Amino acid sequence: MKLTTDLSGLWANVERMGKFEANFNLQEDHSPDFELDKDLSSTAGLDIQLEDLELENGVLSVKGRQVLLFIPDHMQRIEDVLSGNNLGNRFHVADCQTLADMRKKKRFNRYKATYNISGLFKIYGTSSISNENVEGEAQLKVCKHCLGYLNYKGYRKGGVKSKIFGEFEISEFLSEYSTLFSSMPDRSQVVDKGGYSEDWAEVSTKYRATVNFCCEQCGVDLNSNKRLLHTHHISGNKRENHSDNLKALCIDCHRKQPHHDYMRVTHENMLFLNGLRREQGLFKISNWHQARNIADKAVDGLLRFYEKSGYSLPEINFIVENNEQSTFQLEVAWPSLKKGIAISAEDIKAGQLYGWNVLSVGEALSEMNQ
Repeated sequence: MKLTTDLSGLWANVERMGKFEANFNLQEDHSPDFELDKDLSSTAGLDIQLEDLELENGVLSVKGRQVLLFIPDHMQRIEDVLSGNNLGNRFHVADCQTLADMRKKKRFNRYKATYNISGLFKIYGTSSISNENVEGEAQLKVCKHCLGYLNYKGYRKGGVKSKIFGEFEISEFLSEYSTLFSSMPDRSQVVDKGGYSEDWAEVSTKYRATVNFCCEQCGVDLNSNKRLLHTHHISGNKRENHSDNLKALCIDCHRKQPHHDYMRVTHENMLFLNGLRREQGLFKISNWHQARNIADKAVDGLLRFYEKSGYSLPEINFIVENNEQSTFQLEVAWPSLKKGIAISAEDIKAGQLYGWNVLSVGEALSEMNQ
């Protein structure tokens, strides 16, 4: 029996109270670890050992949570870094050559892990003048080797490197790779949710209704799952609620807006969205730009690399049907070569079982960097 009850009013109340996103996996224990989340969300970070770090996805994680790594000890540079006269140690977001070298030299215990998105890191050192211990919080910059390893936003292309490095935002980065992780902090833990008007839930619901709950960017009709359609403030001012400043965007298009707050998109949500896009005839891909717009952001750097390397245009979110009971889905695929990239471990295993060369995102990144 198909239910047709309109639950938009209920979801409006959920938005008004603030959403908590729980993830259930019957195969693994992902029960909340509040102490771990507390440490990782702080500017001081969490002491980690080499064996704590997970590198399977190319980007860094600890116990299933995507993290940044930084070295807090700035020795006698500490005062210059705190005053802004020295950029200090770079923080890492990927399994770049610098981290590989540190592992070989057995100097990895110098690092701490965090997913704090403020850009502030708690650092310490010794004063070059008084020889006393000094500590404080400072803005640190991202590692350029990491950007190159991921080909983040096309970083390997010469002329755009300085712009990508200068405009790097932690919140945007974490959002773009969020589909690779089954356990992520709720957005309320890492983003200040203040700033919205008291009637925002009502304003948002009414605006989305005016566009019949369709994304104004990709066009997907989300009447079947209205909570995946958000109302975006074009200006960035959360209190400018006039219609000219609002735009209804699916959660995928919303997170792709520049300079946007951290927004988690699960792999399951992406599969659902792309299933609807396919059903509604929105998968029109005739060039690389369209492919990147449709594809999961976690494979964006790979797609940019493949384009520059002269690869043929791939299929995006390609479904392979072996029989009625067996299907698997690839984020990127070259069917004639039976080669592709998948996010789900089940899809990787199924693809390999049926004779495809299926790589994880981490394996594809490693291959790209050979």
